[in-house]
Amino acid sequence: MSKLKEKLPEAYLIHESNNFILLTSEKNTYVSSFLKFLEKSLKEILNILPGIASDDGYGKYIVLIFDDIDEYYSYMSYYYPDEGEFGLSAGVYLNKGYGHFAFPHQDLMYAEPIAAHELTHALLANLPIPLWLNEGLAVNIEDHLTGFKPFRMDKEMATRHQAFWGKNEVQEFWSGDSFSRIDEGQELSYHLAQFAVQYLAQDYDVFAKFVNSAHHSDAGESAAKELYDGSLSSLLFNILGENDWSPKPESWGDNALNTRPNEYFMSQIT
Repeated sequence: MSKLKEKLPEAYLIHESNNFILLTSEKNTYVSSFLKFLEKSLKEILNILPGIASDDGYGKYIVLIFDDIDEYYSYMSYYYPDEGEFGLSAGVYLNKGYGHFAFPHQDLMYAEPIAAHELTHALLANLPIPLWLNEGLAVNIEDHLTGFKPFRMDKEMATRHQAFWGKNEVQEFWSGDSFSRIDEGQELSYHLAQFAVQYLAQDYDVFAKFVNSAHHSDAGESAAKELYDGSLSSLLFNILGENDWSPKPESWGDNALNTRPNEYFMSQIT
């Protein structure tokens, strides 16, 4: 953190609490409130997700708040491939090296939902779960902790889902690729993941077993068949209608996000 501070303007300072180290140029009142929110959220997430979320790790959680969007994307560029198009984000958990999360300056009312989302990813980092399950958990925890509800399943949203998702697009959802789309598919992916997790989590004990068994290589299909006695395809029936929506890993290709370790998890811009 000290090395990174040396590369940033003098206004950036390092702040520390019991479980977090924060690098930012925000004012002391902001820092105090934000660190209190982080400490409270850590306890609440571990309480909400017993048997799933884990606080085991190497040390304190690292949080970076950059002054503006340019500094944010400049820092993030190190973690992204040199080529390709990627969806915009409001924040990111970087699960490479010493896992940490970062976002550009936001008012507290927006910074807190982003932090809740990315902290959830940090507490799930030990699990090899598919991206849709990871993001679905993060969005639901963000909603629960902050009351910030960017997604709603109303008639208009259901119509958008039905118009967008075809057999190819659904495979992007299961593989994780749709979460990096640069069109509306990114927003709809987060919403669909939120819906899927809410549906599966109605029986928490079974859900906890599912999360601990699900693997990114098949989007959790094997775990679903074992614990829910059916394919993940059934999750999408209520929104998209009856069809074979099951994950088909053989169609994903070597560059699909779920075929390699998940290195970053984004908070979507809303």
